[in-house]
Amino acid sequence: NSHFISYGADIWAGGDDPQWTSNPTLSLGYTLNEQVSINAGIWMDVNSIGARSFGVAETDTWIGVAYDAGLVTGSVTLQNWQYGGASEEILDFGLSADTFLSPSLTLHKRLSAGANPGSNGWFAVFNAAHSIDVTEQISVTIPGQIGYALDDFHTTETGFGFANIGVSVSYALTESVSVNAKVKYWNTDGGVTGNVDNEFFTYGVGASFAF
Repeated sequence: NSHFISYGADIWAGGDDPQWTSNPTLSLGYTLNEQVSINAGIWMDVNSIGARSFGVAETDTWIGVAYDAGLVTGSVTLQNWQYGGASEEILDFGLSADTFLSPSLTLHKRLSAGANPGSNGWFAVFNAAHSIDVTEQISVTIPGQIGYALDDFHTTETGFGFANIGVSVSYALTESVSVNAKVKYWNTDGGVTGNVDNEFFTYGVGASFAF
């Protein structure tokens, strides 16, 4: 990925100058019954940006539970982010609808800042996406987001933090293996996110394995 963006904040301050990083992820899900499921996983930020030697800069883990009520699904997820020699704790509340554009809302609460210079506030993110199956192997997704700082988070300013829209293309190599490429345009408020550049594009390529 060309950038590491966390709730609108350009972590490595790449802006229009991409700072390439790799983000391996493992996610495990278990269905308890028709309504309740559990999800746990790990995500890493691996790079050699700046004076860093190539290695893991951050490791995030999470565990969550979701309840599917049919049209609407609610979830609660507890996260632990390890970076900078400290631990940041997160609690996310999610609500999604199984309808056109797959709308969802995430309320993101920072419980402890760890090495983050920000505050233990709330961030709200509205998501929507539309997917098109071009062929049996190729699918195109157009995702978008709008994020608001509900109180002190990255900085002491609140309100509109970011909006983005992008396009992602996925190609299924087999039933369980696919490759993808994506591009996304970001518009951010530097006063809320702390970004030096408010507008920029991000890019990424990846592969996924399902089992």
